Amino acid sequence: MGNKGVLSSAFNMSLGFIPVIVSILLCEFITQDISIFIGTAIGVLYSYRTLSRKGVRMPNFILYISTGVLLLLTLGILIPGDYVPEGALPITLEVSILIPMLILYLHKKRFINHYIQQRAQCSKRLFAQGAESAIVSTRVILILGVLHFIVISLTILFAHPLSKTNMLVLYHILPACVFILAIILNQLGISYFNRLMTQTEYVPIVNKKGNVIGKSLAVEAVNYKNAYINPVIRIAVSTHGMLFLCNRPPHAILDKGKVDIPMECYLRYGETLTEGAERLIKGTFPKATGLTPTFTISYHFENKVTNRLIYLFVIDLEDDSILCDPRFKGGKLWRFPQIEDNLGHNFFSECFELEYEHLKQVIDIREKYKES
Repeated sequence: MGNKGVLSSAFNMSLGFIPVIVSILLCEFITQDISIFIGTAIGVLYSYRTLSRKGVRMPNFILYISTGVLLLLTLGILIPGDYVPEGALPITLEVSILIPMLILYLHKKRFINHYIQQRAQCSKRLFAQGAESAIVSTRVILILGVLHFIVISLTILFAHPLSKTNMLVLYHILPACVFILAIILNQLGISYFNRLMTQTEYVPIVNKKGNVIGKSLAVEAVNYKNAYINPVIRIAVSTHGMLFLCNRPPHAILDKGKVDIPMECYLRYGETLTEGAERLIKGTFPKATGLTPTFTISYHFENKVTNRLIYLFVIDLEDDSILCDPRFKGGKLWRFPQIEDNLGHNFFSECFELEYEHLKQVIDIREKYKES
């Protein structure tokens, strides 16, 4: 990540096929056994480099699978028997790689969820992203592999017996092309994604004290749920000693349809709390002017769905006519006794139930100050 784009080439998990490509290409010039040994050595060294790198590491699961297959073939060479017939190494490697790729793809959800649920907070995100990137590379190689075997089947069907040229193309050249194309297509996909994401919104990753320790795509705040803490701004609206509450939108990731305060959004990366609150108010009341929210409290909120550091603001309105907006589904003014009668009955959002006593104190103090 960084200035070079949203995704770097480290997310191109198809680069893990390089040891296999080397073995396939070398077997046309040297013996199959030596080409397997060289490919295995490259795979082991490449894997060691990715695993021993200091700092942030992006695991290449495709590389580890490729290296494992080459290691098995290396062991096969050391055991008496002809496990890879002469001239069949390219197609053997392709089939040997596609089988674990298919297994991985069939269990993609379990594979990705395993790394999302790991305890190590610092590495969890990168490992989860590495797992997702591996699934993308797996899908590409499986499509190319299927196309290759369709070509083989059609050629055998319409051009049997196969000529030496057909044998060379089908069983020597195309297997290498499948792996090389997988790398190229994945890199093109990453380049396209980076161009597409140039205007993408980021949100900060913070610790419980509110210190920014990183950033992520805004969409990840939803996809990764409670993997890391994101700051959220919430603004309560009071008028004449009452709270304005409405139903949460049906697409909300938390407490869909429950009654809550009307304004909530993620803080954007590089944005101050004041700027974020002003953006939220302007988006909610585009025609209103002079609305200044007051920051009251921040607190950490985490459950199975989300992980947030919430910054709570309150805005006091003298003219409540701007609240007559169809966007506020079920919106109305609530007196404190009405609210208290419904607390603890799964009627309000979790956050509002935590915030209620504090909001009541703030509004009571403000009303007493107005009267004095």
